[in-house]
Amino acid sequence: MRAAVFLNGSPDPPDLLRRVAAAADLVVAADGGASHALAAGIVPELVVGDMDSLGDEGARRVGAQGATLERHPARKDKMDGHLAVLAAHERGATDLDLLCAAGGRLDATFALPHLLLAAERMGLRATVVAGWGEMFVVEEGSRAVAGGPGESVSVFPVSGAAGGVTLEGFQYPLEGAGIEAGDTLGFHNELLGGEAKVSVKNGALLVIHETGPMPGGGGEVL
Repeated sequence: MRAAVFLNGSPDPPDLLRRVAAAADLVVAADGGASHALAAGIVPELVVGDMDSLGDEGARRVGAQGATLERHPARKDKMDGHLAVLAAHERGATDLDLLCAAGGRLDATFALPHLLLAAERMGLRATVVAGWGEMFVVEEGSRAVAGGPGESVSVFPVSGAAGGVTLEGFQYPLEGAGIEAGDTLGFHNELLGGEAKVSVKNGALLVIHETGPMPGGGGEVL
């Protein structure tokens, strides 16, 4: 079961949002993410959070259009996006597409790899889908990366050192490598084209696959 989860980061292109939501069996929004969904003409089936970003008026508006509201207290131990992922998991989701995830608040951007790791540990195949590409976490396993020649893929450890890192189908392959926290070895590799594979035996890797320019992005950093 596939779920699309709208977060409250920067909005992604409306046509992308509509395409991903149309392929989902369940559409969930985390608080203010409902505004991004509505702006693209999508009514989420479920809105989860304390509704501080959406506000009373926004909550009434999305509720009047048929969304179910799952309200949580403002004093809680998980961010709204995490609660939305848990809600999708509880409803049977096995695959998650996270939308409007990057950008916005700086602390939420830093929380994103941890949210992906939390989903991975629930057994969910979670992917940030954006206009600039995709992002996911793989822990003690492997995932394919499909794209065209020269597209950038970076890998970074997210839970301490990552061991047994193997990159197949890349300009700069690795086999059984170790990447320590604070190491930039995995920065800006390139796909050879078609399908590549990222594997890690110990630890977890954040994989960032860029297919287009990031909004407001600068030049290349070497």
